[in-house]
Amino acid sequence: MKILILLLTFLNIYASSIGFKYIGEFSFFGEIAIANITYVKSGNNYRITVRGNGTGIIGEITNNKEYIVESIGTIKNGILIPEKYIKSEFNKDFNKTKTYFFDHKNNKTIITKYKRENEIISDLDYITLKYNTTTNIIEKTETEELDRAFDDDMVSMFFNKKHHLLSMKKGEAKLIIAAGSKDTQKGVIVKMIDFKEGKTTFSVSVKKDYLENGSEDLIIILDNNNIVYETKIEGVLFFGDAKVKRVD
Repeated sequence: MKILILLLTFLNIYASSIGFKYIGEFSFFGEIAIANITYVKSGNNYRITVRGNGTGIIGEITNNKEYIVESIGTIKNGILIPEKYIKSEFNKDFNKTKTYFFDHKNNKTIITKYKRENEIISDLDYITLKYNTTTNIIEKTETEELDRAFDDDMVSMFFNKKHHLLSMKKGEAKLIIAAGSKDTQKGVIVKMIDFKEGKTTFSVSVKKDYLENGSEDLIIILDNNNIVYETKIEGVLFFGDAKVKRVD
């Protein structure tokens, strides 16, 4: 499921208040996930939300977890300035949330990691020969500070006008740095591959241990309105090719 979340977090939208639906699939299993993306603008504030969950066998494997990624911030001269980036996964018994607070004034990023899960304990009653079960709630919070504030996160990076992605020429590449993962925080190379039938194709090199060759090119296709139409990556171990496509 991690690779589908990776694909989902590279989706973006471009309007004042709008939503889109996407379907995720693995070549070996067919449709395995659905996602909804909304963008809300209120004055000079914005909020982009990516919400997804597994379906069918993948839903069962992931214990029917729901995954949410959000970019929240302000807009200045048409440029998105993230102030908070949140990614979480949860179900009725589990919650794992990682929040990035961007302190642009002091050039710092505060990261808070919160985890809550239910621990079920069973004790055998030797008189009745039945198990008595109790549930303990285990909670843990950690905080980390980075000596820099990021101008983008993994949701806003393909959304921000300042990158001028649709103005790139074939073969042109740009380095984009964004909060959200070790890879994007070091910087990822976005390369314009092709323009065809009103859609522009980009590639981003991804290095993960769940890819057959260790690394592959993540393909991102934007339409003329800067709205993601499709993202895909090949060679996911045991699952085949992964793809998330907009439902028009």
